[in-house]
Amino acid sequence: MVTLPAPVTTFTSPFKMDYTYVAGGGRSLFLRGLARRELLARRCPGCAQVYLPPPEFCSRCLTELSAPFPLAGTGTVRTFCVVNFPFPGQRFDPPYAVAQIQVHGADTRLMHLVREIDSAALEIGMEVEPVWAEEAELTHSLDSIRYFRPVGGSDA
Repeated sequence: MVTLPAPVTTFTSPFKMDYTYVAGGGRSLFLRGLARRELLARRCPGCAQVYLPPPEFCSRCLTELSAPFPLAGTGTVRTFCVVNFPFPGQRFDPPYAVAQIQVHGADTRLMHLVREIDSAALEIGMEVEPVWAEEAELTHSLDSIRYFRPVGGSDA
């Protein structure tokens, strides 16, 4: 039997890549709404698909989407993953849960943290609500939502 050396787990790279993400008109509306604690969705007038976050055009029928409208923010956990091990660049200490959340009124899903619940108690179908950042921390990103928690959680 051949004994292999221990694997390399990290290395420093001399390469750096700068890039610019262009959100486009539809997703820019969504990102601006986050800075006001609003989840803005858009509906396709052709097939009635409701997008959150919304693009500019429907991915099903390529129709331009309607004007944005706010959703309450509560939603349902459709699937989730519990992260139990650390890795380089991690922002949170394990264990923590990341879920796909279907916000009520939307046909698409958001991926975000779920907290204020033991990961062993998290279930598919659980109702959750957003916990928003403090006013001074609101920004044009999903960081404006600290995490989602089970409906009826504490006022964190």
